[in-house]
Amino acid sequence: MIDRHLRPPRPARPALYLRCYPADPAGLEYQRAVLERLARQRGLPVPGAFLDDGVRSGDRRPALERLLERAGQGWVNVVLVPGPFVFSLDDRSARATVRRLETLGCTVLELPGRGALPHRLPVPARTARTA
Repeated sequence: MIDRHLRPPRPARPALYLRCYPADPAGLEYQRAVLERLARQRGLPVPGAFLDDGVRSGDRRPALERLLERAGQGWVNVVLVPGPFVFSLDDRSARATVRRLETLGCTVLELPGRGALPHRLPVPARTARTA
C-alpha cells in the first residue's frame, strides 16, 4: 500500500469555460487567449475549451454540461474562468456551480484583477428592515 503522502500529485487536466451573451466571438477569443496565458503562467498544459457563446445564463448551457460531465469522469481537474459570474449572473447559482466543480475534484482558477469576483463569494449579510 502506498502512503498517500508519498503519492505524486495528479497531473493537471485543465479546461476553460466561457459564456457570453449576446454572442461575442471576438470577446470570447480574447478571453480565451487570456485564460490560456494564465494556464501557461501556472505551468499548466493548454486547456480544452468549453464555450457557450450567445447563451443566457438561465438557458441550457451545453458546453457547461459537457464540462461537468468530463469533470465527473475525471478528464478535467482544473477549470479556468474569468470569474464565477461566467457560470451565472445570479451569485448563488454561480457559487453552486463552483462548489459542484470542487465536489467533482476540480480546482477553479479565475483571473486575478479588476472585475473578477472572489473565488469564495461571501454570503450576503441580512439587513434590518426599516419601517
